[in-house]
Amino acid sequence: MVNIFKSLMDSLGSGLFKKKDDSIVGIDIGSSSIKAIQIRKEKGQAVLETYGELALGPYKNVEIGRSAILLPEKMVEALTDLFREANITTKRAAIAIPFKSSLISLIELPALDKTKIDEMVPIEARKYIPVPMSEVILDWSVIPRSEKELGDEPGTFEEPNYTKKKVENVEVLVVAIHKNILENYKVIVDKLGLSAGPFEIETFSAIRSIFSHDLSATAIIDIGSGATRVIIVDYGVTKMAHTINKGSQDITLALSKSLSMDFSKAEEVKRKVGAVGKVEGGDLLNIINPTVEFILFEASRIILGYQKKYARSINKVVLIGGGSMLRGLPEIAAKNLELEVKLGDPFKKVEAPAFLEPILKEAGPSFAVAIG
Repeated sequence: MVNIFKSLMDSLGSGLFKKKDDSIVGIDIGSSSIKAIQIRKEKGQAVLETYGELALGPYKNVEIGRSAILLPEKMVEALTDLFREANITTKRAAIAIPFKSSLISLIELPALDKTKIDEMVPIEARKYIPVPMSEVILDWSVIPRSEKELGDEPGTFEEPNYTKKKVENVEVLVVAIHKNILENYKVIVDKLGLSAGPFEIETFSAIRSIFSHDLSATAIIDIGSGATRVIIVDYGVTKMAHTINKGSQDITLALSKSLSMDFSKAEEVKRKVGAVGKVEGGDLLNIINPTVEFILFEASRIILGYQKKYARSINKVVLIGGGSMLRGLPEIAAKNLELEVKLGDPFKKVEAPAFLEPILKEAGPSFAVAIG
């Protein structure tokens, strides 16, 4: 079994760096762009060496900002160009697998010993995985247990003395990745001549980069080009992960249609003006609001569902992903969700020259996965 969770538990000091001052590059292959960041370990601190981002659209003959799914050969070409432009020099890499290429489920099992749980998980997982088990690589991790009382559930009965028995359960976080996906990534690694550590689902990378020791229940809203991911993290553990099938590309398409301009121009306007200004043809907020409100409504529904199921209050939301950098979005999200909303700042975990701080803070949300 491939240990997908291993790198989640490794720190920068123990998991990826084997020699003093070694460098490593974190690679995030998104739907519309790829990001890479090279860091080194120095005196126990992660030090930024270089970073870069490259749009994938031109490699698929579509506009910048659009989702572009590339074949491994084209992805190798794009990464080669990014490495050259960003001056990536190390061959040691940590690579994140897109959330859309995986399946994450939380299942509940009786609190048995590890051997029994290991036997039960593959059988139980079949209920949640829509492809044959032979086609996926499965991994799982037991998270802190919960308790249920007999007599509180429909169809259960109290014993004659009216005392209730407690039945202990554990929640198991199960991850499945299609074998074909991993094979494609291995092709990319081999052709680039990289020495890669364990592959990791981007969700776990993002959590590592923006969380420290926060045990409160927090919602992460990761706005990508073609979709938005909502991840609920509680006690530092991923408890829920959902996909909303709209992202920043849909905002650009709304602008393009409403303002009668091509996609490239609409993307430029979106990045420059955001949701806080006006252009000839209308108020941008009014144009993009239906798409933004849909994303936030679905996110709110997921958050409320978690609060109801676990009786845990979520009072903080962290925005990451390229789409989160839309000007004015944190304020709009805070108003719609009625929660504290902030942009993720993963570069705060990396030592860098002071003059780069404003630039890195602005770019931070889109590099959360690469840094993690």
